Amino acid sequence: MNELQLYLLAIGVVAILAVLGFNRWQEHKYRRQAEQRFPPGRDDVLLAESGPSERMEPVLDSPLPPEPDEAEPGQDISPAWEASETLGPETAAPDDLSARPVQPVPEISEPQAGDIAPDPATEYVITLNASDPITAHALVLILQQLKSAGKAVRWLGLRNHHDHWEEIAQASPGAEFVKLAACLQLADRNGPLRSDEVNGFCDMVQAVAANLYAVMDCPDKQAALAAAVELDQFCAGVDVLIGVNIISRDGVPFAGTKLRGLAESAGMRLMPDGLFHYFDDQGADLFALGNLDPTPFSAESMKHISTHGVTFIFDVPKATGGVQAFNQMLLAARQFAVRLSALMVDDNRKELSDAGIDRIRQQLAAIYATMEAHRIHPGSAQAGRLFA
Repeated sequence: MNELQLYLLAIGVVAILAVLGFNRWQEHKYRRQAEQRFPPGRDDVLLAESGPSERMEPVLDSPLPPEPDEAEPGQDISPAWEASETLGPETAAPDDLSARPVQPVPEISEPQAGDIAPDPATEYVITLNASDPITAHALVLILQQLKSAGKAVRWLGLRNHHDHWEEIAQASPGAEFVKLAACLQLADRNGPLRSDEVNGFCDMVQAVAANLYAVMDCPDKQAALAAAVELDQFCAGVDVLIGVNIISRDGVPFAGTKLRGLAESAGMRLMPDGLFHYFDDQGADLFALGNLDPTPFSAESMKHISTHGVTFIFDVPKATGGVQAFNQMLLAARQFAVRLSALMVDDNRKELSDAGIDRIRQQLAAIYATMEAHRIHPGSAQAGRLFA
């Protein structure tokens, strides 16, 4: 073996090790993302109530389209279920899906300003009034030199005092603002705002004000901390994650190609977080589908992966459409169970009954009523920030 062959062999070994290391790192990254997005400490509505002793297997009586066992990515496949069809509270499995009227998910109307403008109910807001207009480019350069405040921060601006608020990060570099608002999130899924976080945030905004020769209006810190605790208690009461599992009935694993075909025929798209997501016509994320095993899904792994189960994931406060969005997920889950000859179970591997699902709907209705009473609409940008 000559010297060139040795070099080529060494390069090949290094390339293989690099690929293996990259795959291991990617799997670790996806697992961390999944843990951050769906932490284990959150409640599952399905575990709150035990189902009755008599359970019914979900079976759809309507004819099913041909199975897309080996569907290739991007292939045009007729949907296995209609996104606009939902199950009513008293109807667990419709007799004829094609005969049912179309019932689109209701849109929650809320003014755009409610999403963009500073929100004192969920944010600690410091305003800055500048003697001279401030360009978005200059502000971005200053902000890049500052460290994180812990909780999420939004920087908003007014081009004039009668205009609407804009996200500084999304404004054109030459845009000029006469007033700024620095908005610190009072609570998120990691808990309420802490004293050290609000102090660090005030110091950061003070440094920005000094650079811009702006006058800063800083609200009472103790009142903000008390509001943060109260907001966190409310969020804890409505922050629920529902998981509906589809597991093999006879222990035979599901092929990744078949799962991908079913997911794509249901209108779901595989995203970088390792989950298939279903989006409505407005781009809102209604629910997701993940692997019951620790390995996340990816475009490459779906060609050879096999698993004994998948999980439909419904993030209650972040799902637009409320109970009807849950019904859409449930319809998709039933279709999967029928097509795979599988069981639909909760996290304790207990088969879901119609009575148990009705109780979940009732609990969801109560949660959404609580959110609306606090003027936090499910699926809104405000809810997205709170439950990040």
